[in-house]
Amino acid sequence: MSELIYTFASLAARTAQGQTCLDGMRALAAILHPRGVPITWIVSPESADIAKETLTEWHLAHGDEAAVELPALEGTYSEKKDYIEARRERVRAAVPWAELSVAGGVHCDPDIVTLLEQTGFEGIWGFCWEQIEVDDITDRGCPWGFYFMHPEDRLCPAAQRSVAAVPWLSHDLLKTYHCGLAPVYTNDPNDVARAGICSWEDTAYWDAFADNYHRNTRYNESVFLLQHQEAHEMECNARNHCYTPEDIQEAGIMLGRHVDYLLRKPGVRVMSLPDAVRQYRSSHSKTPASYMLWEDAPVRRPNPDYTWNTGVGPWPKTFLYYDCGAQMVFVDGQVQPVCIRNYANPWNNEDFYRERSVPRPRLVRNTQFTWRREIEFTIESPKAMPYGLALWGDYSLYQIGDAPGLLEGKILPRELLFLRYDLQPGENRFLVSLEGK
Repeated sequence: MSELIYTFASLAARTAQGQTCLDGMRALAAILHPRGVPITWIVSPESADIAKETLTEWHLAHGDEAAVELPALEGTYSEKKDYIEARRERVRAAVPWAELSVAGGVHCDPDIVTLLEQTGFEGIWGFCWEQIEVDDITDRGCPWGFYFMHPEDRLCPAAQRSVAAVPWLSHDLLKTYHCGLAPVYTNDPNDVARAGICSWEDTAYWDAFADNYHRNTRYNESVFLLQHQEAHEMECNARNHCYTPEDIQEAGIMLGRHVDYLLRKPGVRVMSLPDAVRQYRSSHSKTPASYMLWEDAPVRRPNPDYTWNTGVGPWPKTFLYYDCGAQMVFVDGQVQPVCIRNYANPWNNEDFYRERSVPRPRLVRNTQFTWRREIEFTIESPKAMPYGLALWGDYSLYQIGDAPGLLEGKILPRELLFLRYDLQPGENRFLVSLEGK
């Protein structure tokens, strides 16, 4: 049965004057543990050692887990490999019960995939979909969810099992794509509070956010919803003063309300981050196709002091898709994608795998028989590229029959028919038969 898998992670690596962010960690634990949510703490060797008794207590009582925080790596490949292994062993000395199968932080290193594979890690946390430059991270082009990382390109999904890329947090896919600024429409409490779209007991936007993720379990074997809050952002003291006590109280109230709303939904399963990565790796031998149909949620206009030069909706219903070869975005009513990120293209910080010219399809015929339908179309392409079509409408009475050349296809009942092809240079002609159920 399809399910929504919810995980909560917290970066808890900072130390100063021999102390770590235990006040913030306890604040998060007080919110999430009574609700049955284990926390995956992303720790440094220093913070793990300081907090080891508390981490062990929470592991035994609530199933909390640990991941290894990795800072920027320096030196030769061999030196970086030795450093990762030594750092994990230092964390293991503090929390010997931890699997430490997930790393966190340094996913931008060009050697990170092979480094993690050779050191026995199964996943790495920290990817930021559609993000450019914020926190010195530019990940635009990568998929929004879990994917297996290509050994030669960390942002490109692989056609074989490898290290699993794990998002930093989850985004509102529709608003994030259309507005152009990744940190605004997320499930980070500080993001939405600073943008003025959630506050204290007003978490209606987050409810709609959760509804969209939950609704898309209809179209996928599983959907991962990841939430994160940094532990040092939940305390205000001499070591950490990112936010005021009122900001921290507000964030805690919003988190509790959001988790309560989410866990009332059927088919929601809570996991630690290592368990979620393990399930993903055991379920797939390559990066699987992902289908997400997103409804625009009403929201107040964001605070321009936080979202300066950011587009404001409302925006049309949007369908998003990715597989090993491409990521595509479609808007309601338009058959061809508004964006194709072609993973055969080299990544650069201007196009981010994007095809600059997307061919338009031409409908040849749409013939309906008594209980069958045939749709034929042509696409003139200037080059070889991945391609998809979203035929908006109610195709729920059919199932996809004979369709030469079709790589992936899915009917989203009462919404659209999606067809995935690879184009060759010149004219491409395709015929898809729909058979009545």
